[in-house]
Parts: sequence; C-alpha cells; structure tokens
Amino acid sequence: MTDASVHLAAQPRLDTLVTEFHSDAQRLRTDFAGTAWIGDIPDPASGMMGASYQRRSVDSQLFLPDTHWYTAEELDDAEVQVAVGLLQVPGTTQGTQGLVGAIADPGVDFFEHPEQDDRVGICLTLRGQIWSNVGLSYRITVLCRPESLIRSSTTVTPA
Repeated sequence: MTDASVHLAAQPRLDTLVTEFHSDAQRLRTDFAGTAWIGDIPDPASGMMGASYQRRSVDSQLFLPDTHWYTAEELDDAEVQVAVGLLQVPGTTQGTQGLVGAIADPGVDFFEHPEQDDRVGICLTLRGQIWSNVGLSYRITVLCRPESLIRSSTTVTPA
C-alpha cells in the first residue's frame, strides 16, 4: 500500500534494432525514461514541489505510460536494466533541504495487460519510506528478440 501518490511523466521512448556482439543476433532495444513524482507534482510556475513533511510508505507498481506490449513466451531471454536517480527534495520553511527517507531496490517487471491475457507490459516498482515529496528520474532499457513485440504503444509526449 502506498500512502503517497505517484505520478509518472514519460519522456520520448527510443526504439532501436541492435546486433549482439558475440552472436550477431538482431535484438530490439527500447529505452524508456521519465520522471516519477512521489507525493506531489511540482508547481508549473516555480518547478518546486510542496513541502509536506510526514512519514509515508511507498509501495507502487506502475505501468509505464509508453509501454510496449510483448508476448510473454518470447521474453525468455530478455534483458532488463533499470536506473533511478533523485531529482528534487523540497526545501523546508527554514530554507534548508528536507528529509528524503529511502527508495530502495527499484525494479522492473513484466505484468499482464489488464484486459488481454496474451500480452505483457512493463511495470516500474518503487518501494521505500519518504518524509517529504520526492522527484525521481528513471531509465529502463529492455533488450529482446524483435518478434516478442506484439504492438508498439502510442508515443507519449512529455508532460
């Protein structure tokens, strides 16, 4: 259960066809990137997040808004990489930086489409404890056989 709301804002997804170094096999490389705003979204005018200081749990599994849909059986040799970095912690009323807490072990999983059993999409998992609103950047890279792709999602324009 998450006590804080989490909002994903995707950047343009990059899809490329690459060749593996050792085998010369063709692989689809997809780079998903964006921002996860946890607890609050930034003010459009200032870019700053509100300072809501309370201890909150974060345990979210969120479908990427620009996920591809894949055939689960074709993902047996897929490789996935995830990186998450802290972007912003709001300041306090005293003019200092607020407390963060921890977002531990970010992960990526393939989850079934809610309405179609034959496809899976990418889900970002974030868990931890925060004491203020937090902005995180994420980058997920997926390498898989091109035939695992069922349907490319529509491109999401940055928020």
